[in-house]
Amino acid sequence: MVSIADVVNRITHFKDTKKPVNHKEKRTTMADTRSVLVVGLGRFGSAVATTLDAMGQDVLAVDRDASLVNRWSSQIPTVQADTTDVLALEQLNASDFDTAVVAIGDSVEASVITAGNLLDAGISDIWAKSVSKEHARILQRIGARHIINAETDAGNRVGHLVSGNYMDYIELEGAYNVVKIHTPIWAIGTTIHDARVNERFGITIIGVKSPGHEFAYGSNDLEMHRNDELIILGKQDQIDHFIRG
Repeated sequence: MVSIADVVNRITHFKDTKKPVNHKEKRTTMADTRSVLVVGLGRFGSAVATTLDAMGQDVLAVDRDASLVNRWSSQIPTVQADTTDVLALEQLNASDFDTAVVAIGDSVEASVITAGNLLDAGISDIWAKSVSKEHARILQRIGARHIINAETDAGNRVGHLVSGNYMDYIELEGAYNVVKIHTPIWAIGTTIHDARVNERFGITIIGVKSPGHEFAYGSNDLEMHRNDELIILGKQDQIDHFIRG
C-alpha cells in the first residue's frame, strides 16, 4: 500500500471539455506525457487534477456532481458522468487513458465500483484514495495498484508521481524540492560536469545510484547512465528544464 502526499507541472488543455474525445489522439508528442482520468472533484481530486494539468499532462476530470464540474470547468477539462455506470465510462473512452486516479471520498461503494470498472476497461495503472483500512484492503484486492492514504493537501505530490517523471518528490520550505528521477535521455553517457547541470539548469545533483550499486555523491566526474536514479535539489521549473534538456 502506498501512502503519499501528491504531484504537479505544466499541461495542455483539451479544446473541448464537454465532449468525449480520443485521448490517444490528443496526447502531445512528449515521451513523458501520459493521459490521466481523475474521478472525483472534491478537495483531493481537484488538487491532483489541477496539479497534473499544470504539469502539462493530458488530464480529464470527472464527477457526477454538476456543481463541482461547473466549478472547475474553467480551469481544467471536465465532464459530468457517473463512473459506476460502465456505459458512461465507454462514452468517455476510458480505455484510452494510461492512468486513472479514483478520488471518490464520500462513498466507499462508488469508489470500489469505479475502480473495478476502470480495471475492466483495461487501465492497469490505478491510484485510488482510501478513507479507511477496510476500504484500502478492498481496493487492493480488486487490483488497484496504488492506494493513497492522504488528506486533500496531499494532491500536489501525488500529481507529480502520477505524471511519471518522478520516482519520488519532496517539497521543501520555500520554492525548492528534492526529487528522484531516472537519467533524462539527453544526459545519458555524460558527466555531471559536461552536462553543466548547475550552470545551465541551476540544480544540484546530490547523489546517483546505478542498478546494483550504492548511492554515490554527485561529483563532477560522475557519468550518468541509463536507469541511474538521480537525487536532485532545485526549483520546480529548473528541475523540469533539466528533464527536458
